[in-house]
Amino acid sequence: MTFYQARRNQLIIAALSTVLLAGLWAVGDLPLAMYYALPFVIVGLWVPALLVRKQLQGSLVWNLFFGLLGIAVISIVVRAVWLIGRG
Repeated sequence: MTFYQARRNQLIIAALSTVLLAGLWAVGDLPLAMYYALPFVIVGLWVPALLVRKQLQGSLVWNLFFGLLGIAVISIVVRAVWLIGRG
């Protein structure tokens, strides 16, 4: 995958996810902590899109950073969806 293809894919994923999370934020009945967590999740989605060159370098430290960031984003989104589904 070239740099431009990777950047395009990351930007598409970040943009669509931002729109979906903003809708979840506006419609969902979430606890107060989740309303504070979702902006960080949205910012976390844009970090890999902005640092795509670091992803393509393949450094162990950067891969670990992006992996942990992805796990944090996924866990918060799953928790928010679970809270909305429960209520």
